[in-house]
Amino acid sequence: MTKTTLVTGANRGIGLATAQLLADQGHEVLGTGRTAPDAFPGTFYEVDFADAENLAAVGAEIAERHTVTGLVNNAGLSQARSIDTVTMEDMDAHYQVNLRALVQLTQMMLPGLRAAEGGGRIVNIASRVVVGRAVRTPYVATKAALVGLTRSWALDLAADNITVNCIAPGPVATKLFKGNHPDGSKELESVLASIPLRRVADPMEIAGPIAFLLSPAASYVNGQTLYVCGGGSIGHSPI
Repeated sequence: MTKTTLVTGANRGIGLATAQLLADQGHEVLGTGRTAPDAFPGTFYEVDFADAENLAAVGAEIAERHTVTGLVNNAGLSQARSIDTVTMEDMDAHYQVNLRALVQLTQMMLPGLRAAEGGGRIVNIASRVVVGRAVRTPYVATKAALVGLTRSWALDLAADNITVNCIAPGPVATKLFKGNHPDGSKELESVLASIPLRRVADPMEIAGPIAFLLSPAASYVNGQTLYVCGGGSIGHSPI
């Protein structure tokens, strides 16, 4: 039976790399994002996660046209805000995209996940920042909540043979990251100093663990958060 996997935020970065890897592994890949990429290895649906009505309509279309057996909740909003600078509007915006939309879409995909031969798979994408990062108040709040939801959903859905796990990436060499951390910059130097491996990840290095958690080889892994961060979640190593 062909696996049909939906990857949100699949128009760039981790999401697009994951979609490509899954397609290479034989999945029927579905993707969502605000705008479609120039090339996508499957069927792409444009949607605005901040718009609950738009998401409801697109989610219903996906559920009607496809039996989704795997779901990667990757789409998210990240803004740099400290406790001094964050506004309630910032908090609401992160909640809407990083939590409300994720719950909304997951609920709509549950019938397909429950019917999946061999069991359904959900992989949530959090972040290394949940162990602590300055100037990330709304982002940390929502991503830490996602780690908790992963554990709760794993208990809710175990009887339906659906596993729910979480990947918490460290810094990844996406276009956005490179723009904010140019080669030779103090910003990049600061990030590298916090990572024992002294480098940022390629998106495919995050896609690989995601694909593993979606695979039959991970059928007994449930409710776990895997930090894919070059060791940055465990502390700093001597220079």
